[in-house]
Amino acid sequence: MAENLLSLGGRIAVVTGAAHGIGAAIATLYAANDARVVVADIDDDRGAATAAEIGGVYKHCDISSEDEVRTLVAEVEEEVGPIDILVNNAGYTGNRPGQRVTIDQFPIEHWREKVSIDFHGTFYFNRLVTERMVPRGRGCIINIASVAGVVALRNQIAHDATKAGIIKMTEAIAIELGPKGIRANTVSPGSTATFATAKIFYNPDGTTTEQGKELLSFVPLGRAGKPEDIAGAALYLASDLASYVTGQNISVDGGWTAGFNRNF
Repeated sequence: MAENLLSLGGRIAVVTGAAHGIGAAIATLYAANDARVVVADIDDDRGAATAAEIGGVYKHCDISSEDEVRTLVAEVEEEVGPIDILVNNAGYTGNRPGQRVTIDQFPIEHWREKVSIDFHGTFYFNRLVTERMVPRGRGCIINIASVAGVVALRNQIAHDATKAGIIKMTEAIAIELGPKGIRANTVSPGSTATFATAKIFYNPDGTTTEQGKELLSFVPLGRAGKPEDIAGAALYLASDLASYVTGQNISVDGGWTAGFNRNF
């Protein structure tokens, strides 16, 4: 029988923002492929339920707090074991009125909030997990960014900047820690229908909204992504199939960044 190179073989994986959506899909697929999964989130009820469903462990963590990240990493290493795989998926998903504006009007408090959660939080986890991976000489980092970090979206400067920063942070980790046995890659989702965003694409009866039709007109595959699409890329990058892959950004976007429907 051929070896299953997608099997994670009992490796310990921490997935942040794993109560819902993309994070939950990654945690579920990892568990189905023999990983021991730690679900980290601030939604304790849903996070604990997700962990129970996949036979994992739940830990509360606000990633914008260095102290909470440090505590989680220490507890996981003591109670579960050495962290082999880190998936930084958690991020700020709020979209309050006044946030989709040009930079001259962009709320400074929203900039601070977005950077604190998405950028600082990702750095804290990368910093505090890699300091334990380095002495062991192995480890896999997967940072979830966005196509907004590849192609800037209008009126979303904080989102564009933080996601682009995560991609470059990942490249830096790859070149710094590759010689120490640690791989680091990024997955950048495109338009993905999650619990929080499905209403953008679909009406309650399942038909596509007008906004959804406009968004999908730029996607060669003609549909919104699913959390499972992103999870598939994250499984590949964590597996032995990707043992020679580091410092890369995989855009899982149905081909949007290739330039479909740009009529020039």
